[in-house]
Amino acid sequence: MATAWVLGSMGWMPARKQQTACVLVELGSDLVLLDAGTGIANLGLCANVLARHERLCVLLSHFHLDHVAGLMYLKRFAADKTVDVYGPGTYAYPRSTEDYLSDVLQPAVYSSGHTGFARTVRYHDFSGSRFVVGDVRVGVRPQRHSSPSFELRLNDDVVYATDTSFYAEDWREVRPAKLLLHECWQASGRDARHTDIQSLVAGVPNAFGRVVLIHQNPAWDDAERVEVEQAALSRGFELAYDGMAIEG
Repeated sequence: MATAWVLGSMGWMPARKQQTACVLVELGSDLVLLDAGTGIANLGLCANVLARHERLCVLLSHFHLDHVAGLMYLKRFAADKTVDVYGPGTYAYPRSTEDYLSDVLQPAVYSSGHTGFARTVRYHDFSGSRFVVGDVRVGVRPQRHSSPSFELRLNDDVVYATDTSFYAEDWREVRPAKLLLHECWQASGRDARHTDIQSLVAGVPNAFGRVVLIHQNPAWDDAERVEVEQAALSRGFELAYDGMAIEG
C-alpha cells in the first residue's frame, strides 16, 4: 500500500500558496520523492514520515528548474540521511544527471554544492525503461515536452505524469494504477508542451483508480480555475493542493 503527499502542486513558479512540483510517496520500507521542486520546502509537514526512514530516493522527471530547485532545501530535512537521486541523464541527454545538477548546484550558486545537502548523496542515470529502487519497481516512459521528460511509475500504485501534452492514443496500452497524478496546465487549447483539461476529461482511461491534477498553471485567473475544476469534477478528478494526503 502506498501513501502520497502532494508537497508542490504548481508548475513554473509558486503561486496561490502552492509550491512547484514535488510529491512524497511511502511504499512500505521505501520513501520516494517524485521531482524536487520548491515543494520540498513543505517536507516539514511529513516530519514523522521522514523519521521512519534513513534513505530517501529522488526520481526526477526532467531537469527544468521548477522540478530540481528544491534539492538545495533538502539539507534542512535530510542532513542525516542517504539520498539517491535518479534522473534521465545519459538515458536521454548528452550528459549525466550528476553533471547537470552539479551545474545547477555549483558552490557559487549554492554553498553546500551538489553533494552537500545530505549525509551521503549519490546520483544515478535511469538504467532503462524499468529498474528497481529498493523494493520499488520503477517504470519510465517518454513524454511529449519541450525537452526530454518522463512519466514515472511506482509499481502499480502511482503513475506521475507532468510536463507533457496529453494525447489519448498514448494511453491506450498503459497499464492502469491506483493513483494517477497528471499535470493540468490550461482550460482549453492544444499545447505541444502541456495538457489541457478537456483532453484529460475525454481521454484518461477509466481504469485508473483516482486521478489528481498537479502542475497547475500559476497564470490562471479565478474564472479559468473554476472552469478547470468543474471540468475535472465531471470525471471525478481532483485538483491537487499542497499538503494533500492520498491513501492508496
